[in-house]
Amino acid sequence: MDFNNDGVLDLILGERDGYFNFYTGNGDGTLHFIGRPKDNAGTPIKRAHNSAGYLDDWNGDGYIDFIAGGYDGASSSGGVLEVYLNTGESTTSLVWDANAIDLTSTVCNKWRLTHQTYDLDGDGDKDMVLGYEMGNVWFAENTGTASNPVFNGYTQLVCDAGNIDVGDVFNGDGRARENVVDYNNDGIPDLLVGCDKGCIFYFQGYETGIEEGTAGCSEFEMVLSAVPTAGVFALNLTLPSAAPVDIRVFDSCGRTVDSRSMYSLAGFSSVQLDITDCPAGVYMVSVSVNGVTETARTIKTY
Repeated sequence: MDFNNDGVLDLILGERDGYFNFYTGNGDGTLHFIGRPKDNAGTPIKRAHNSAGYLDDWNGDGYIDFIAGGYDGASSSGGVLEVYLNTGESTTSLVWDANAIDLTSTVCNKWRLTHQTYDLDGDGDKDMVLGYEMGNVWFAENTGTASNPVFNGYTQLVCDAGNIDVGDVFNGDGRARENVVDYNNDGIPDLLVGCDKGCIFYFQGYETGIEEGTAGCSEFEMVLSAVPTAGVFALNLTLPSAAPVDIRVFDSCGRTVDSRSMYSLAGFSSVQLDITDCPAGVYMVSVSVNGVTETARTIKTY
């Protein structure tokens, strides 16, 4: 995660004692500790035990926000998950709103839960993928919008062999730690799941990941010309009829790096996109036609 926008990957780490630690990358493989996060009232953001943090532009305002999870000793089930919005004056500021958005009951209040935002169903908004202490990996669908996420529960992620569960189904002794990433560079999200035994299980994604409404079943087709890319690539579209087309390119934090609207005629067309000035990393291209949205992923190599 490049949270200070300098083109170098940074790191956020949770602790057994509940604190969160922020490190900036130096560009040579080493890291520099910059501190523990506090809210704008000066109160340290902390959990009772086993903190897990994630950074994302939660509300689409261009600021990186802080999603804080971990174990709450005062709760019978033990889990707490909150979003602290960034109140800084620039995208490099790390000042968090004291009025956190509490997702504990609406997403999942299981103990030692880890979390990642990812548009796994390809409908253009951010969902959540959750790793559980007992080994399960869950999917929480965003029923709101990209700028105003809403969650009403979670479902078990499954694979060909059954539930994605590194406790009971796959012998990893639990403690699932998930990472959604296009591991084999085929434009489809895969899932890496760590476990208590120290190994990592690789679940290869296929088709559109998971089913959700009509996502992935639209009447138009989109293909990226270069995966991965050095920066310049083409978005190839095939439409059954003339229609308005909205295109958005955004990074792994949800920040829009390019967007445009156009009117495209029926048949094949090609749109050149350029992310040369963006840092290396994973980027998503979202195309909306007549209320249907498709997404594709590419990786900028340098």
